[in-house]
Amino acid sequence: MLHLFTRPVTALTCVAFIFSVAFAQDAATKLESGKSESTQIETTEKTDAAKQRRKRNAERKQEAKKRAESLRKLADRLEIRRGATIADIGAGEGRDSWVFADIVGKDGSVFAVEITEESVVNLREEVAKRELPQVRPLLGQSETPNLPENSVDMAFMHYVYHHLAKPRKMLESLWRSLKPGGYYVVVDRHKGTLVDWVPRERREKKHFWLAETTFMREAREAGFEFVDFGEREWFAKNDTFVMIMQRPTEIELSGRDPDPMPPINLAMREALLDVHLPALSEQTDSKIAFVALGEGRELIKPIAEKHAREAIDVVLEEWATQKDERPPSPVDVQLTSVLTEKGEPGLEGQSLAAVYFFDTYHLLFHGDVLLPALRERLVDGGRVFILDRKSDRVLPHREASHRRMIAPNTVEEEMSQYGFELESSSTPSSPRFLQVYVFARGRGDHQR
Repeated sequence: MLHLFTRPVTALTCVAFIFSVAFAQDAATKLESGKSESTQIETTEKTDAAKQRRKRNAERKQEAKKRAESLRKLADRLEIRRGATIADIGAGEGRDSWVFADIVGKDGSVFAVEITEESVVNLREEVAKRELPQVRPLLGQSETPNLPENSVDMAFMHYVYHHLAKPRKMLESLWRSLKPGGYYVVVDRHKGTLVDWVPRERREKKHFWLAETTFMREAREAGFEFVDFGEREWFAKNDTFVMIMQRPTEIELSGRDPDPMPPINLAMREALLDVHLPALSEQTDSKIAFVALGEGRELIKPIAEKHAREAIDVVLEEWATQKDERPPSPVDVQLTSVLTEKGEPGLEGQSLAAVYFFDTYHLLFHGDVLLPALRERLVDGGRVFILDRKSDRVLPHREASHRRMIAPNTVEEEMSQYGFELESSSTPSSPRFLQVYVFARGRGDHQR
């Protein structure tokens, strides 16, 4: 009989076999578990991404709804209704144009202006889909929207103005396209004064916020008149400004300020030159500083000559649109020029006997910095002169800046808070007032 050789099965062999089987089962379990966890994570991530997309879509729909409501409120406030003509400059994909189309109806017109052929073609296709014949896509340029003259009741720009590389040419063209009395509404950022001091040519292709003060100066010099803020109608309450401007009905040519400051007459000039500055006789190294614009700069030369002192020209960032921009200097007068930075005039180590605000106090957005800084540089007994246009009602500084007038009582209250004492007050002519303040160290020397 043949006997097959069989290896004896020991206890150790059995244990090894059991462990190998268990290990294999555990590895398989872990692999399956890992796959399950990976699938679970992937599913969770997809679910979270879907939730985020739904959330963003809901937010966009809500924003679009609020924006449309804002446009309707603005149009209603300005009495832009059925049959009117609106220019949507920088129309993009047309989301505002469709709202405007509903506002003006089939009897009105909406010019949807863009600066690329592709954008205009896309707008035309969308107009056809929506069956809105009142919307007319139009190819504009960086310096003109190419609108018909005297045709528009309201021109609208949303986050477009800060991209203009040639704002003055655009504004002049826009002014001509508006009907006399037509409105120009700008929504942009940011409130206050310039932060991004970049050349205008760089703004067209890149994104730099501008400032309401820059827009206001450029629009006014192009011939637009400030009507009011439109922020109470606008849904966004962040750093967005909404300016309502108007083409005046009585002016036939653009490029002229429709609301210039009143002239400085002989009585004002004499009143300023007759004031004695005691601090000059005691402080041989003290200087005089001018914060002056417009016709106020014509007073720099006679005052500087009378007191025979070195003069400093303090240029307000509220006025300047570029860091190197300066108002024209009077002939034969040497001025050291400084530009304020968030109100700070520099002037470290300088002592001042007098500061003259000529048609500039109403502009101050950073008076809470500038006035204490000037006070610190004034010698004991130094004077501050404020010549400005008088407002018969109290205006917030932001509104006063754009209306270019301020209430004398507002000035007195502010100057008092910064340690200045009113020495005299007069009205050399009805549109203007002149106030003289004295600063005495140790008396009323307190800050806001």
